[in-house]
Amino acid sequence: MTENQAQQAHSQRYIDALGWAGELHRRQHRKGKPVPYISHLIGVSSLVWEDGGDEDQAIAGLLHDAIEDAGVSDSQIAARFGLRVAQIVRDCTDTTGAVEAGGEKEPWLLRKTRYIEHLQSASPESLLVSAADKAHNARDMVLDARRDAGMWTKFNAGLEGSAWYLLRLQQTFSHRLTGSRSVELLGESVQEILASETYRACVPEGIAPAVWAAGYAERRQAADPSEAGAVA
Repeated sequence: MTENQAQQAHSQRYIDALGWAGELHRRQHRKGKPVPYISHLIGVSSLVWEDGGDEDQAIAGLLHDAIEDAGVSDSQIAARFGLRVAQIVRDCTDTTGAVEAGGEKEPWLLRKTRYIEHLQSASPESLLVSAADKAHNARDMVLDARRDAGMWTKFNAGLEGSAWYLLRLQQTFSHRLTGSRSVELLGESVQEILASETYRACVPEGIAPAVWAAGYAERRQAADPSEAGAVA
């Protein structure tokens, strides 16, 4: 490593990844609002850096939705940024293959339940990037919900499904990724969601919000037996 390289906070690889992420997602927006999708990718990458991640992990943060939402393969990512980055992105993907932008994915509950199970064995370096992704999403949801309690209808699973998923993620990350700033942010968002008047209105009297949230998948299975295979 030259003296100039040693003084660099990041390399040209990171700049190249930022540019590619911008190209891949340039026509996409955050769900239900006119905010460019790249704002999320930059936010996730920032949380990765701030949580002690290295440049490969920060690049994976920029590209973590490239397979799931932009039709890119892990081999394409590996060719540009190496196998380690490609594996982290694969670990952050809850679909079974590349999905073209706007393409149809598998049922929501199946994907999310399978992903939570996957996190039990994913590497800590991948968990750090995934936690940043979920923390950034959860914080965005909470801030939107403070302004519009009806915003949950834009998500496939609505408020109750979103609360279940975020709670399960937070529990998994807390067990496997101790000391993470992103996990701390995610936990704060989950607590605000469960304590909100909107969520508490969904909970039967006498049941703790966290207990009700944890049982969401089983309730879905009971209501629709076709989803039995999706419940871990």
